Parts: sequence; structure tokens; C-alpha cells
Amino acid sequence: MRLWKQYGTYLVGAAVAIVLGTGAGVAWRKYQESQRQAEAQRYAAADELLRQDRPSEAAAAFRALAEDADGGYRVVARLRTAEAEAQAGQSEAAADALGELAGSDAAAPVFRQLGDLLMLQRALDGADPSALGERLAGLTAADAPWRHSALELDAIAQLRAGDIAAARRTFDTLLADPRTPANLSRRAAELLASIGGPEASAPDAGTAEVTSEDSAEEAQ
Repeated sequence: MRLWKQYGTYLVGAAVAIVLGTGAGVAWRKYQESQRQAEAQRYAAADELLRQDRPSEAAAAFRALAEDADGGYRVVARLRTAEAEAQAGQSEAAADALGELAGSDAAAPVFRQLGDLLMLQRALDGADPSALGERLAGLTAADAPWRHSALELDAIAQLRAGDIAAARRTFDTLLADPRTPANLSRRAAELLASIGGPEASAPDAGTAEVTSEDSAEEAQ
């Protein structure tokens, strides 16, 4: 009784704190689950709009989700926003959506670099090929997550700039890397063959200049 009189208040307070803490944890988990379910429903609704060939409405829905969602849905929604806006013929808006992903502090570096890569890919037709290569430099580093796709894009930009020797070296780099995905390796081999093969078996400069145009059209 003496112990209870001395410490009972503290014991009751600790018990109440444990109960309240447990209840708050359960309530928070339920709230998070309901939020995820709501985001999933919004994503499905936006996707259905795109399936119904209503890209402008889908883009608006995906953009709203990207602004409100947390975690993975925010990243995926930005990518789908760009996809929907591209289908709607809104090229600048699609590039802006990818730019927002590339510059988002909330997204993981791998997704920011993906946004940057896709943005540069969309800019391939209108950009200066030489300037594009400079912007790709950070994405082709040895430890970059999208290195192989960036190298392929860099090689295509080099072809369009008329730098056949640089394109050969880039394709050779892709083919020499055992981590290059099979589809990229196959395309690299085909494009390299279309410009005369590796450096040792390359044709003269005049032939290379003609075949480079054909290979750029194929890549496009």
C-alpha cells in the first residue's frame, strides 16, 4: 500500500500513455492505409481516362495526384502525366512534367535521373546534338542508374551531329559492358553495323556519312 500510494499515480500515468500511444499508432496506420487506397483509386481512375482516349483529362488527373500523393504514387503519377500530355499533343507540358520530376527533392535520385533522361529523350528532335551530349554526361557515369539508356541516347545524338567516330566509341562501350541489357546491346550492334562496324572495319568517311543518316532515321 505504501508503494502504491507513493508510485501509483506514476504507474497509472504510464499505463494511460501506453494505451494512448498504441491507439494513436493504430489510428495512424489506418489513416495511412486509407490514404493509400484513395491514391490507388485516383490512379486507377486517371488510367481509365487514358484508356478511354481522353488524354487531356487523364493528364489533369495524374497531375493532381502527383501534387497530392506521397511516396511512389507521386513519382509514377508524374511519369504518367508526361505520357498523357504527350498523347494529347502537349509536348511542352510533357517536358515540364518530366522536368518537375528531375528537379523534385522529394523523389529518390534514381527517379530524378529517370525524369532527366526522358526529358532529354523528348528533346532529341529539337535540341542541338552537341549540347545534348553535354547534358547527358552526368547520366552516363559508371555508377549512374540509367547509364546504358543514356549511352544509347548519347550515341544517337552523336550520329545526328555527324560525329561517326564518337558514335562508334559509344556503341563499343555499350557492347563491351556485360551489364548492358540485351535489348540495348542488340540495338547497339545493329546501329554499329549500319555505320560500318567497329573502328577497325569502318568504311571511308564518305560512306560513313551516308550510313549515319540512315542509322539516325532507324534510331528515331
